[in-house]
Amino acid sequence: MTHKKIEHAQLNWRDEQPESTQFGDIYFSVEDGIAETEHVFIQSNKLPDRLAQLDQPIFTIGETGFGTGLNFLVARQHFLTSAKPHHTLHFISCEKYPMRLDDLKRALTPIGAKTPFTEGVNQLVRLWPAALPGFHKLSFDNGRIQLWLLFGDAAEQLSQIDTRVDAWFLDGFAPSKNSEMWNDALFKQLARLSSEQTSFATFTSAGIVKRGLQSVGFEIKKIPGFGRKREMIHGQFNQTHHSQSFSQPWLARPRTLKIPSNCAVIGAGLAGATVAHALAEKGIHVDLYERAPKPATGGSGNPQGALYAKLPAVPTAASRIHANGLQFTVNQLKSLNLNDQQHADLCGVLQLAVTEKDKKLQHKLIEANNYPETLLKLVSADEASELAGTNTDHSALFFPEAGWASPPKLVDYLLNHDKINCYFNQTIEVVEHDGQQWLINGKRYSNVVICSAYETELLNGLAKLDVKPIRGQTSWCSAMETPELKTVVCGEGYISPALNGEYCFGASFKVNDSSQDLKQEEHQHNLDLLQRALPKLFEAVQERELTGRASQRAGTRDYLPMVGALCNTEKLIEQYQRLSVDASTEFNDTAPWLDGLYVSLGHGSKGLITCPIAAEIIAAQITHQPYPLEQELIDILSPQRFTIRDLIRTTNKRD
Repeated sequence: MTHKKIEHAQLNWRDEQPESTQFGDIYFSVEDGIAETEHVFIQSNKLPDRLAQLDQPIFTIGETGFGTGLNFLVARQHFLTSAKPHHTLHFISCEKYPMRLDDLKRALTPIGAKTPFTEGVNQLVRLWPAALPGFHKLSFDNGRIQLWLLFGDAAEQLSQIDTRVDAWFLDGFAPSKNSEMWNDALFKQLARLSSEQTSFATFTSAGIVKRGLQSVGFEIKKIPGFGRKREMIHGQFNQTHHSQSFSQPWLARPRTLKIPSNCAVIGAGLAGATVAHALAEKGIHVDLYERAPKPATGGSGNPQGALYAKLPAVPTAASRIHANGLQFTVNQLKSLNLNDQQHADLCGVLQLAVTEKDKKLQHKLIEANNYPETLLKLVSADEASELAGTNTDHSALFFPEAGWASPPKLVDYLLNHDKINCYFNQTIEVVEHDGQQWLINGKRYSNVVICSAYETELLNGLAKLDVKPIRGQTSWCSAMETPELKTVVCGEGYISPALNGEYCFGASFKVNDSSQDLKQEEHQHNLDLLQRALPKLFEAVQERELTGRASQRAGTRDYLPMVGALCNTEKLIEQYQRLSVDASTEFNDTAPWLDGLYVSLGHGSKGLITCPIAAEIIAAQITHQPYPLEQELIDILSPQRFTIRDLIRTTNKRD
C-alpha cells in the first residue's frame, strides 16, 4: 500500500460554512446539515428501526468521507437513543484530507451548541488525532461507540480492514468534482466488506456511481433527494460473500471460534494488564495469573516512562506502528481521563539533538516533511530550554501531545475492573491442551494470552519464540530545590518531570543480562546522560543520593513485539518446509494454529506505545472485530514471522 503524507483539508469559509478549495464543494447543506444527514443517510438506511430491533451485539457503519464528522455525530445520537445499552456501534470512516483541529472546532461549533450533540462534539475534538496515514481507533461514550478514522485513499484504506459492514454512508464530494474517489477499486472494497443484509445510501445519483455499485452486486433505487437535490440513490447488497484465498495462511485470522465468555492472561505487567482490560471491556471475564505478589514487578515497575516515538525521516513499517501506537495510547489516556499528572501527563516531549549526527538527522526529518506539526516540530536550543524549564544547549524535536506515564499506576487502574480476577503468587508450571481447552492451574479456558516478557518457557514444545532479556537500570533522586522540569526530555536517555517529589531518569541497556541488583556504574552512566542533556539540572542533583531499580525488558530480533495468535512451530516448519518467496503463491490449507493461544511479548523499552495497541489487536482477534491497525502492519507483528523468514532463507540457500 502506498504511504503518502496526509494533506489537510484546505478551506474557504462562508460565514461558518466550510467549503473545500480542493474540490470546490461544500461539506453539508447550507439550509440544514443535520436534516440532510437524517434524510440521506439515517432514514434511507432505515437506521432507527434497525437499531431498535438489533439482535446482534455490534452494528457497523462504513463511510467514505468523514469531513466534519457530522454524519458520525448524528449516527452516534441515534445509536445511543435507539440501541440497547449492551450494544456497540462501530463507525469506520475514510478521509483523504482531514481537517486541522482548529478548522474542525470551528465547523462543529454550531453543531455542538445543540444539546443532543454537545458531548459527542466535545469527545471528537478532544480525541482528534494527528494527521498520520492509516488507522486511528477512538473510543467514545465509555466504549459504546468505536470510531475508526482511516486517513488516506478510501479504496486503499478499506483494503486493509477485515469486517462486515451493515450500512454504508457513501459521502464525499460530488463525483463531478471528486471523480478520483468514485472508482472501481472503491466499489470492489464496498462489495468485499458487505453481506446480503448490507444497505447503502448516497446523496448522488450520478451514472458513474450507479454503474459502479451495480457492477459489484448492489441493487439500486432512486428516491427524492434532500432540499433542492432532485434525486438520490439507496439500496442493498444482493450477492453472497465469497471468501478469498489467502497467500499466507499463517497471517490469516485463526479459525473462527465462538467468542469466549472467559479467558486466562498470564503476566501482570503492562502487556498483561492492557490485554486483560481490552478483553474485559468487550464483555469477557478474565482470570489474570501472576507469580509475583503484586502486579508490575518486572519491566513495568519503573515509576515513570517516556511516552513518545523516535521516528525516521522516511516512515518505515516499524515507525508507522510506533507512531500510531503512540496516538492510540494518548487517546486511551484521554478517553479514560488519566492525563492527571499521577497516572500520566501529556506535557510534551523534547527529543534533543545531543550530537552533530543527531542534529543532521533531525533537520533531514523536518526537510523530508513526512509528519504533521501537530505530532512534532523542530525547536531551537533556546526554545527547548523554555519548554523544558531548565537550560539545554541542544536543539530538539518537540512532540506536543506526548509525555510520560506511570506503568505501575496504569496497571493498577486497568486491572481494577469488575470482569478481571487477579491471582497473585501463582506459579504456572505448564500450559497444556486437553483436546478441547487449555488447562491453567486446574482451570479450563478456550483462550489463553501469554504476556510474560522474555520468559517463554511455558511455550516449550508448542512454539519457539526468539525473545531475549535486556537489562535496564533507572536512577531516582529527590527533586527538591532543583529547576522544575516541565516536559519529558530525551537525549541518549530520558528524564521526566518530577512525580511525588522525585526525578526518574536513565536508562542503561544491557542485552542478555538478567541481573537485578543496582550497579553504581549504571547510576554513573545515567548521570552522564543527564549531564549531556540538561547540564543545570545535572549540577543540582549530581551529589544527591541515588536509588532506583533494575529490571529486564524483552527484546526481539527486529525490536518489534510479537502479537497475536500462535502456530505450532514444529508443524509450521514441516508444513511449509520449502517455502517459496513468490508472494503470489496461494495455499489451500490452514496454518497449524494452537487454537486459542495468543501472545503479547517483546515490547522492549517501547511498551507504553505498543502494549495498549497490541492488546486491542488480540482482543479484536478473539472477538472477531476490526483491527486498530492496517492489515499489513498486523502481519509484521506476527509471532510466526521469524520462523517464516528462516524458512525462506533456508529455501533460498537450497535453491
